[in-house]
Amino acid sequence: DKNSIAELCQILSAGPLDGNTEVVVGCPALYVMYARNLLPPAIGVAGQNAYKTAKGAFTGEIAPAMLKDVGANWVILGHSERRQIFKEDDELIGEKCAHA
Repeated sequence: DKNSIAELCQILSAGPLDGNTEVVVGCPALYVMYARNLLPPAIGVAGQNAYKTAKGAFTGEIAPAMLKDVGANWVILGHSERRQIFKEDDELIGEKCAHA
């Protein structure tokens, strides 16, 4: 939820970050822009999923271009929850990766 994201962003923004470490916050697509606005540029923001084409109108899906438009430069693909619950296989994940 929004409060959890705000709390995490506040903690990460306050702490010193090792310059040799990339820090990325993965959040639901609805909160990507919110998180991006709370975090310093040194901390990346990731969507938690993306559709298998770069852009387009696919009801209920989030295209990689949409994530980028709202400030996500990363996306989580192939997560175990997506594989188990939604039965995403290597072929589908490969299609998603090709456009991410």
